[in-house]
Amino acid sequence: MTVKSLALGLAVLLSQSICFAQIERLMADEELSGATISANLVDALTGEEIESYQKDVLASPASVWKLATTSAALAGLGLDFRFSTPLVYDGRIENGVLEGDLIIIGSGDPTLGSRHFGEGFEEVLETFAQSVSDAGIDSISGKVIANGGHFQGQSIPGTRVWEDMGNYFGTGIHGLNFNDNTYFLNFRTPAEPDQNAQLLSIYPEVPDLEIESEVMSSTTQSDQAYIYGSPLGSRRTVRGTLPLGRERFTIKGSIPDPALFTAFHLSEKLRRMGIFSTGYAAEKSTYREPVTYKVLVKIESVPLSQIVGHINKESDNLMAEGLLVQLGAKRGEASIESGLEALEDYLKNIWGADATFFAYDGSGLSRFNAASAEQMTKLLVHIRNNADLKKGVLDQLPLAGKEGSVKWFGLHTNLAGNAKLKSGSMKNVKAYAGVMQTYSGRELAFAILVNNFDISSTQVRKKIEDWLIRAYGHY
Repeated sequence: MTVKSLALGLAVLLSQSICFAQIERLMADEELSGATISANLVDALTGEEIESYQKDVLASPASVWKLATTSAALAGLGLDFRFSTPLVYDGRIENGVLEGDLIIIGSGDPTLGSRHFGEGFEEVLETFAQSVSDAGIDSISGKVIANGGHFQGQSIPGTRVWEDMGNYFGTGIHGLNFNDNTYFLNFRTPAEPDQNAQLLSIYPEVPDLEIESEVMSSTTQSDQAYIYGSPLGSRRTVRGTLPLGRERFTIKGSIPDPALFTAFHLSEKLRRMGIFSTGYAAEKSTYREPVTYKVLVKIESVPLSQIVGHINKESDNLMAEGLLVQLGAKRGEASIESGLEALEDYLKNIWGADATFFAYDGSGLSRFNAASAEQMTKLLVHIRNNADLKKGVLDQLPLAGKEGSVKWFGLHTNLAGNAKLKSGSMKNVKAYAGVMQTYSGRELAFAILVNNFDISSTQVRKKIEDWLIRAYGHY
């Protein structure tokens, strides 16, 4: 061996040892003492491991889990898959009277009437109502019915916590979803702390909903109010605090019965147009194929690839659960349980038939989900080397320091604009997984899952940033 080659080899070893020392130093940080940590850094193309720490330890991935659900949905359904929701009628139309019912047949579309794809639920109502008018219907002898029978089983994963269920981020998935299954509560808070906040309004109107407010004003300048209520239950209690001295402060809740909500609002829309019916109703138990009816109009969702991009940029729980259920529908049953079976099959094809992991939902909101950093980087390498998955998932991940849920990650550092990643956050859980291009131009995949820490989430984020910044410069 020449002196030159020996020197080069020593330089490479020195560089690697420095990096290994950095990952070890990060994980040995006293402020993370007692935390469960799993970290892995690999070549994004080959999967070659570069550095790791407890890479095979299972931990909660929080919303990083959406990488599994969205890639499985793209692989199983295709980039161009669209949901379709028809408005139909049974009976016949005579002299402007519909002798029968007007029926919206849900397809499980989580984007129907979403403010994230179009102008919102009013746009859908307008399309539906206009199709009724165009058919020459002046009145309806029956009811306006919303059929949510596409979905089977319970609407919320059994491991969802009570504090999440009544809030927008914990809303259930249904056979008919509408307006992101979300309503808004507007409060006015007194100028002094520890005083009762005034509930000003609920928008849009939710039929049969009862709200009991125990919200107080606080010097804490953030939303600390939570809405409590069971799935399909019409009674909600709001507890916690909101910032004092606000003329208007808005929080979001989960609609108990989106099908009933949809039927109510279409019935009201038609009534305002002078088209009356005998009432509205939600139908859950029976699903009849649209071909047995006369179709007035169908509303199609945007392509699945666009839905996936939104889910991973904004960490949309409802839409992730919607894709999980649709995987189950393709398997033969539109349910959470069937969707989880499909998801597990997909992951075992990547991680191995004997892989140990735990899947309880599609969004990562369940604290019972568990995977390792090594498994998540294997998934990223798989996605990177599949053209459709790369296009649908990796290419649409938000840029660090620039977009979506990671707009603060690596801000004003070399990571900004050079890393695309998915974040995951819950109380005492912080996780990141994605790809980055290093200073040398090399593409790396990384995953780090940190659970049960006793410092702020922001402090954990900065420690993870430091690790990746060093990796950016060394490789």
